[in-house]
Amino acid sequence: MATKRKSDLLAEVLKAVLEDSADIDGVAIVGIDGLVYSANVPNRDMDEDIVGAAGAAILGLSNRGVQQMKRGNFARTLIQGDDGNIIVANLDQETLFVSLTPKNVNLGMVFAEVRDAAARIREIL
Repeated sequence: MATKRKSDLLAEVLKAVLEDSADIDGVAIVGIDGLVYSANVPNRDMDEDIVGAAGAAILGLSNRGVQQMKRGNFARTLIQGDDGNIIVANLDQETLFVSLTPKNVNLGMVFAEVRDAAARIREIL
């Protein structure tokens, strides 16, 4: 049996996150430079490259804010908009996990799902 490529394994994890979660409706694994490694985002005129670029920008600002305010190492950030949320979580020094949710969700549950998904992704990376 052939070994699966890393990109296939990442895509499978993202698909599973969306299937298992009632609250997450878009996900992406992105390099700190904004390059999208794998993504599964809603088809509402959303471009994966925009998700990657925005995620990297959010990471940069969050990292800088955490450092300047002496809050330790960056773990994750939440941005709430009128129509939903963006959660950006650190995977490692070079990679981040972006999650998109509708507006009225149980954020505690979403954070737990993001934490679990990030752990599965780290095993592959």
